[in-house]
Amino acid sequence: KMIRSINRLENKEDFTPPNDGYGSSEVFAVNDTFSMLFKVVRFANTAFFSGDIEKAYWVLVDALRLFRKLKNDKAIGIASNNLGNCMLAMYRTMQATGESEMCGLSKADIISQGTAYFRDAIKLGEEAYDKFYEEQGWSGSCLVFMQHLSSRYFNRAIFLLTVKSNHKYPEEANRLGFQDLDIARNMDVEVVDQCLEVGFSVNKSDLFELMLNRLRGVLSLLEMDYPDEWGVEEQISNALRELHIALKNQSSDLFCDVSPAGRMQELDAELIRYARITNAIEMAAKVGIRMFMEDEYVFHHAELAAVKALVDYVALEENEKNFTSETKQAILNFQDEIENEFMDNIVRRMSDARKSEETMLCSRKSKHWKLQTESTRTEESHLSFSVRETCRGDFTMEIF
Repeated sequence: KMIRSINRLENKEDFTPPNDGYGSSEVFAVNDTFSMLFKVVRFANTAFFSGDIEKAYWVLVDALRLFRKLKNDKAIGIASNNLGNCMLAMYRTMQATGESEMCGLSKADIISQGTAYFRDAIKLGEEAYDKFYEEQGWSGSCLVFMQHLSSRYFNRAIFLLTVKSNHKYPEEANRLGFQDLDIARNMDVEVVDQCLEVGFSVNKSDLFELMLNRLRGVLSLLEMDYPDEWGVEEQISNALRELHIALKNQSSDLFCDVSPAGRMQELDAELIRYARITNAIEMAAKVGIRMFMEDEYVFHHAELAAVKALVDYVALEENEKNFTSETKQAILNFQDEIENEFMDNIVRRMSDARKSEETMLCSRKSKHWKLQTESTRTEESHLSFSVRETCRGDFTMEIF
């Protein structure tokens, strides 16, 4: 009964175990474990997005082990998907730092385990989708499962195409990666079409976040010199169209959590990234300047993208005489200032997460539950690399 209750939870709901005062000590122990596990797995995502990949990995490994014992397929699928993303972030961090291992895993181990995690996540997602479709047809729940499944295919595509150069069978990784991309794209379209046909309202905020996720993923592939199989410029145009439509109605749910200026910055950051990839340096700089001139507050990731575009622009050979050495140095100093502020925020986030962890552990009566926290205190120098990989936004971490 308790497992069914967890499976019915929406992403933003919390799990509170029954506490009617009745039951054996064994029942209370199970309740205690479930409540703790539910919070700890969410904590793993917080650690992940703070750049502490090692802690997120060990927490999720422990959680997955218990979920398998309990045969909770929904939880197994979510944990497997998130562990696959941990493998992707580990691989990218190792590429950036030159390390040969993380969490005792080599690149070969990471590729093998990541492939297995995504395989399990997709298999369970397919089974859940088939079950809901058979029972309910094109219901809201069925479409939600389909969208989650699409994102799992997209996650695996990004993983396979990223690790291709170190994969035992690179051509097979390339084939499967683009096959997954195609599946995800078709499923994304079908979800929107079915929502419109059946009459379900599409949450504009979720749709825009999905557009950004797919755009970031394809841009990551372009940075690795893959061909543009998705159509980046069409993606950008579609996102701009959604934003412009929403701007005509300031009460749109697109702006429930993020302001109109913030939404524009999210898209501008990817426009800058695309312009830099295509060597349109002047265009990237113009987009970056707009943020600094027009917006009172700027997201850190957008601010970093903008200042990098300005650094590129002043370094152009044809601009050699247009900017003094003092101006160039001032821009470089500004870049350092933004990066230092970004890292300060990440360190504070990690500190808050650790306090949350300590509070959770101290608040539980159960003494047998302990996180594997040894050797997971990420050094700040390493953190500067890992946090950039965990916050790319080109994959989807699922929430319990």
